[in-house]
Amino acid sequence: MSLVTVPMALLTLASIGAGAMLMFFGDLRVLIDGCVIAMLGYGAAVLLERLIVYLDDQAIRASERGRRRAAHGFAALSGGFPMLVFLSYEWFVFRQVALRPGDHPLLLELWSYGVATGPWTLFAAHVSRFRRTLCGIRAYAGHLAYWLLAAASLGLDAPPPVAAALMLLPAILPFIVGLLLALADRNTLTNVRV
Repeated sequence: MSLVTVPMALLTLASIGAGAMLMFFGDLRVLIDGCVIAMLGYGAAVLLERLIVYLDDQAIRASERGRRRAAHGFAALSGGFPMLVFLSYEWFVFRQVALRPGDHPLLLELWSYGVATGPWTLFAAHVSRFRRTLCGIRAYAGHLAYWLLAAASLGLDAPPPVAAALMLLPAILPFIVGLLLALADRNTLTNVRV
């Protein structure tokens, strides 16, 4: 994962620089829209993490009561729903910011990267200081998914369904880990850091 961290950090810095350049060029509307969307993304991340904790608890309760199907259902929701929300948010940001007509398409693309991935990365960093969490893996997967979306849409001119399908590839790992963690015994995982 550390191999991925360097490009993530560099692109995040570039997105901040792109935001500053957009402000310099007077493209304040896209800057303000991006900030509002990012704040909504952070709020969604906070609410989503509470939902995930609830779903994990329901999966454990169902498992303890011998209701395996319900446990697996809650665990699947806990593993898959967050990535579905995350990827939908990234798709929305890409369509609203990166593909916006303007004089500076590269700046828009870089700015959209920060808007799309920033809230989830900040939230993952915040949450990981307090408890074991899957947020970090989701953030990594989100960065990779956005790279695939941008490369497919902008570089390869892929149709939207193909770009969306490519975004799902990095989501497989957080889904599987989320599924397993939701079904795991919490007491045996107290010293495990994800």
